Parts: sequence; structure tokens; C-alpha cells
Amino acid sequence: MAAPAKYNEVMSIIKRRIREGDYLVDNIPGERRLAEETGVSYMTARRAVQNLLEQHVLIRHTSGSLEVHPEYTTQIGPAEIVLFYPAYPSSYLTQLRVLVVEAAARRGISLRPGQFVHWDEQALVDVVGQAKGMLIIPLGPEIPARVLSHFAANKVAILDGDFSDDGLPSIRLFSDTCIESVLEHLWALGHRRIDCLNTQNRNPEIDRRINIWERWRARRGCGGDLHDDPAPVFTDPTIVAYQLMSRLVDEGQSRATAFIGTTCPAAIGAIRACYERKIDVGKDISISAVNLEPPAEFFCPSITGLNTPDLSEVLGKCFDWFSGTKPWRGPRLMEPRESALFIGESTGKPARQQQQVSS
Repeated sequence: MAAPAKYNEVMSIIKRRIREGDYLVDNIPGERRLAEETGVSYMTARRAVQNLLEQHVLIRHTSGSLEVHPEYTTQIGPAEIVLFYPAYPSSYLTQLRVLVVEAAARRGISLRPGQFVHWDEQALVDVVGQAKGMLIIPLGPEIPARVLSHFAANKVAILDGDFSDDGLPSIRLFSDTCIESVLEHLWALGHRRIDCLNTQNRNPEIDRRINIWERWRARRGCGGDLHDDPAPVFTDPTIVAYQLMSRLVDEGQSRATAFIGTTCPAAIGAIRACYERKIDVGKDISISAVNLEPPAEFFCPSITGLNTPDLSEVLGKCFDWFSGTKPWRGPRLMEPRESALFIGESTGKPARQQQQVSS
């Protein structure tokens, strides 16, 4: 009785992996590797695979490699769209992943999330050829031209970045006008010197946010300095922001009455540095972020910035493209409807006597 239970369990594992789209991001293992992964003997794994071949769940090529049988794919409707995002801890990435998965589920689409570490990962190349479509949240380092060409030749869309000039449909979460609304809020409060804090690893989107701050400042005649200390890839920009703001305060390096972080971690780290130095954020100094991450609205003080917009419409256009047979139509750069500015306790009118940030 034990043997049938074992090989049935292995069969169930393989079927679940197929349903969840595991084999979009990894090859179906052979019997020896499968035995190691599931803790059974080689003969048990072999029997499980043989049964799945007979049931038309798997097919075996002449090379010996295994693949999901087309009949089984039609029967169960496994995940055929993949979301790839950088493999580092981030509440922002987690939030985007949930939004994408939920948007897909509302359309009856099964989506497989996966992580990557660098642009030359084999999984990225393999999945493009296997999946119906792929959404990618880009990594900091520049995408190599050969990878961009491979993406452009397949159904790949970018989330939270603009690669439309490279032929890729792209979703940019925050328009120039939305980002400027955070700066306009600070200006309306009376701030005339607004510094920009960046501790995120530089990428085209971060560069754009800094450029928007610089153009807005020049147009408004607003003073301000850029404090740029990008954290290495896969490290926490919050810690770097804390250290950066600590130096600015301790060494009196800024005369700003307000700061805007290119990302939420920049604002969080800066607020902590001020708190430890008895600086009342929202009264003595204002700190905001371009975009908020959960749970920034529940911090003390709550942080001013842009909420993540509703992505249903723009993601739906990508899903339709993935599922259809027609080429992409319309502008490749998409932006959701206006993102709401959340006004938190971290911003207020400038203190009259404040001439510079000091401990």
C-alpha cells in the first residue's frame, strides 16, 4: 500500500506545479532529480512519470526531456502569463505583485509570479519563449541590448518603467503631473527650498523623478539640492537614507525646509534620523515621498506622497494582448488615471525661524 501512495503523491505534486505555472520558469525535472526533490526512490518517481505519460499529462521528447501535454494544458488552463520582479525584499514590489495577481484573477487569468537577480538569467530567456506573455518590473542595471531585442520580439510588457522607445509596451505608474503635485503641495505650504533625497539604485525611472524635481524647481524658482547616495542593488535603501539624513543634520549640510524622497524608503529613513535628533517632522521640517508604500499612511507621522493608482485598465490592455493574436495597437507608453495625493502628518508649513536643518 505504501508504494502507490508515494507515486500518487509525486503525481499530485507534478500536476500542482503545472497548474501553478512552475514549469514556465523551470524545466520539468527528470526522474532522478524528481526523486531527490520529493524524497522518494528513483523507481517510485519513474512510475509516477510513466503514469502521467499514459494519462497524457506529460509527453517525452526523443531527447528524453519532459513537457506538459497539450491536451492537459487545454483541460486545466494552467498559468500561462508570468510576472517577473527583482529578488529583493520590498513592500512596494509586494504591493505591485498583489495588484497584478488580483487584476489577472478578475479576468479569469492564472498568473505565475517569479523573481530574478540579473538580466542574463536563463529563466528570463526561457520564459519568454514558453509563456503567452510576460510582465517585468525592471531591475536597476541597464537592460542589455540583446535582451531588449529578445523581449521586443515576444510579448513582453514593462511595469513601472518606460521602455516604449525600445518597442516594449510600458506602464509608467506616475505621470509628470502627479509627481509635481507632491512638490506643488510643499510649495503651497510655503516651502521655498526643497531638497531631493535619493537612496534608490539609479534606473531610468529614478532618473526621471530627479529630473522632474529639477525642472519643477527651475520653473518655480525654488531652491534646493540633490542628495544622491544610491544603495547597492539588493540592499535596503531605508538604511542608507537614515545614514544620509543623519549626516545632513549632524553636519548642517542642508538649508532646506522640506525634503522629497524619490521613493518611500528614502522618506522613512530620513524621518527616523530626524526623530532621533528631536526634530519634529511636520513642524520643524517637512518630509514627503514621490510614492507611498504600505503602511506609510499609518506611520507616526503618516507620510505625504502618491498612492499607487488603479492599474486595472492598463493591465487589462496587456492581458488582452497576451491572450490574443494581433500585434500591439496604440501608444506603447501607458499611464493609469491620476494617482491621489495623500497628505500626511509629515508635511506642514515651514517653521518661521528655521534657516537650516540642525540638530
